[in-house]
Order: sequence, then C-alpha cells, then structure tokens
Amino acid sequence: MNKFIKNCRVLLEKITMQHDANWIAFSGGLDSSILGQIKKEQDLNALTIIAKDFIGTDLSHSQIIGKHLGIPLELKYVDIDEMLDAIKGTIKILKNFNDIEIRNSIVSYIYLNALKKKT
Repeated sequence: MNKFIKNCRVLLEKITMQHDANWIAFSGGLDSSILGQIKKEQDLNALTIIAKDFIGTDLSHSQIIGKHLGIPLELKYVDIDEMLDAIKGTIKILKNFNDIEIRNSIVSYIYLNALKKKT
C-alpha cells in the first residue's frame, strides 16, 4: 500500500507541477487538502467560498487545514443574491437545468468570478 500511495503522490506532483496556478478552490476536504499539500511550496493561495446564511463545515475545515499547511487563506462570504446570480450564470453556461449539475457547479462559478476580479 505504501508503494501505491507513493506512486499516487509522484503522479499528482508531476501533473500539478505542469500547471502554474497561484490559487486553489479550498474547502479543506480531501481533494483540496491533498492539492494544497502538493502545491504549498509554489506560492499557493487558497480561496474558500462560504454561504453567509449557512456556514457548514467548509469554514472550519479550510481554516484548520490551511493553517496546518501554511498556505494563505482568503474567505469569500456570499449572500443569497450572489448565489441566485451564480445559479443563473451556471444555467447559462451549462445550457441545461439539471439541478445536480447546477448545485455542483455554483461554487466553481463563484470561485472563478472572484478570481477574475483579482486580475
């Protein structure tokens, strides 16, 4: 199993090193934490999207893992109006009304719009 884990890490490092990204969508979950660990030496910044009306677990998880990894964490709080706008924008991009796809894409939409404003 250790060899499998090592091979996975080497593969992930190889893939991620090919892409010069300064930001990561960071929930503090497994996927973003692994990516954060691999990319932390490359001036990585993390952005966590938090719904103002429903904090959930992303806030605490992203803060704990971000601090542990030593990567700068920026929090973006969104209200219901921003989420509704994101739903409209997501539907426009996806060109469908599949509730599961929309729900899974809203945070990415908000994240990418936040980064677009930074450049």
